[in-house]
Amino acid sequence: MDANAVAGLSAFTAAAAACLRVSLRRGRSAALWAILAALHAAWAVEIVLNLRYRFRAGILPLFQDRGLYAARTAWQAAAIVAALLLGSALAAWAWRRHRDDRAALGAIAGTALALMLLVVETISLHRVDAVMYAEAGPLVLLAWAWIGAAAIVIASALAASPERSRSLAGTRARGAGGDG
Repeated sequence: MDANAVAGLSAFTAAAAACLRVSLRRGRSAALWAILAALHAAWAVEIVLNLRYRFRAGILPLFQDRGLYAARTAWQAAAIVAALLLGSALAAWAWRRHRDDRAALGAIAGTALALMLLVVETISLHRVDAVMYAEAGPLVLLAWAWIGAAAIVIASALAASPERSRSLAGTRARGAGGDG
């Protein structure tokens, strides 16, 4: 496993753990946090198993056999647009359902970003790949983007923490009463 895979595995595992922690302690939105935890855990496993590369390696011969590989740029671009639209639609649906919960909204946004990154990478449009795999210090841009998406989710999970909510409420109450 290279440094990029370790970064993705670490980022998605940490995001899954943060979401799971919130799901175990949060009442009405526990199901959302459990789903987010499951998604990030699945992506951590995906990074280890390289399923997106295996999928691509399995499907390319089918396209070559049917003479579709040479014209792949058009359908890859269409697939990327469709994936981005579908991801945006799912995020918008979740956003509407949880619009009063800022922490959930942040976690939904970070998860949608991670999903779109993984799907776009799987579709593999070569011009997009050139950007995603460009070196940026010790990692490629894609690994940094995974870390960024996971950081959004983790920060949102921390903001959703019941302990944090109680501590902030206590701070506001003390400040308002003049004893703070």
